[in-house]
Amino acid sequence: MKNSIGIGVIGCGGMGRNLLERVLRQDPRLKVISLHDPDPRSIAAAHEKFGAELPVDTDYHAMLARPEVDWVMIASWNCFHKEQTLAAFAAGKHVFCQKPLAITFADCLEMERAWKASGRQFVIGFTLRFSPHYRKLKELLDAGVVGRIVSFEFNETLNFNHGGYIMGDWRRLRQFAGTHLLEKCCHDIDLANWFVASLPARVASFGGLNFFTAENAGHIGRLGQNGEGRDAYRTWRCLVGENPFTADKDIVDNQVAILEYGNGVRATFHTNCNAGIPERRLYILGTEGAIRANVLTGDIETQRIGFDTKLERVDSGANDSHGGGDEILARELAATMLDGVPPTVSLDAGLVSAGTCFAIDEALDSGRVVDATAYWRQAGLL
Repeated sequence: MKNSIGIGVIGCGGMGRNLLERVLRQDPRLKVISLHDPDPRSIAAAHEKFGAELPVDTDYHAMLARPEVDWVMIASWNCFHKEQTLAAFAAGKHVFCQKPLAITFADCLEMERAWKASGRQFVIGFTLRFSPHYRKLKELLDAGVVGRIVSFEFNETLNFNHGGYIMGDWRRLRQFAGTHLLEKCCHDIDLANWFVASLPARVASFGGLNFFTAENAGHIGRLGQNGEGRDAYRTWRCLVGENPFTADKDIVDNQVAILEYGNGVRATFHTNCNAGIPERRLYILGTEGAIRANVLTGDIETQRIGFDTKLERVDSGANDSHGGGDEILARELAATMLDGVPPTVSLDAGLVSAGTCFAIDEALDSGRVVDATAYWRQAGLL
């Protein structure tokens, strides 16, 4: 066993720094070897948090050439995930990569082939899969609390400041992030696929950019400022920080989707970037009962179908947007890095989630019902 595991960090923004800090807390044998980020502000923030002495590689290939780097943690813009992951595998490194896998299905397939050929470990940052809230839901479903799933609805409706952050950030452009569904909601799509344990067969979708447009910019003044003197819709700190109403963008701010799975289960999904009541909710109906849950409140409610059944509440112990998954992700990632423990969520889940998002957005863009099985045939899953 090695005395230490060396980590190279590609992408030192807030998300990358947050997870890295949690991982390093798990064991002193985990050590950062070098940093890479094209933005000097992110490098400065990483130096402040992890030590000013850490080397900076202006070319991430130089990082990959360092023999002391065992793992690469990628938290760069989505459009760079493929090239950086492939380069890491080619250099013999293990990879952690933030979601989504990549911004085209062809890139996802290329990443899958490279992963299988590399013999290296790959972990994707689907934080919600590590949440006690969603693990409890999966446990209840597997225990047959609702019987066989028949249909369900789920959503991710965002606080107005969160939505404003997305619409003023690099995530507002498909060339960098992919679609809103892929970038923001691939977590939720992954959970649905996990719960159903089947591949989507047909999908349809409608959506548009209906609120974050120039004619609605007056809502900033209508709501005023928060207690720290920050304008409404612009309270989240970010490196880009364009006006979310006037910035150029090509993503939607609201979208609905219908999914039909290969096993016959049907679902609806709803996302909106300007919610007065934010939710990350599931309502699952089965042959013998129902589950209703919202990770933002930590509520899980179940009730069996019958004359004298009662609504029962389960405490998941989690009530934030990630459902307490960040710390567990860090713990399990550290175990994979140190001891080779097989990851809970790997590249194949990222491929299916991304493929589902691509099919839904193909339906949105084309205005037709899309046969999602075409994606799974390309991937050799059917």
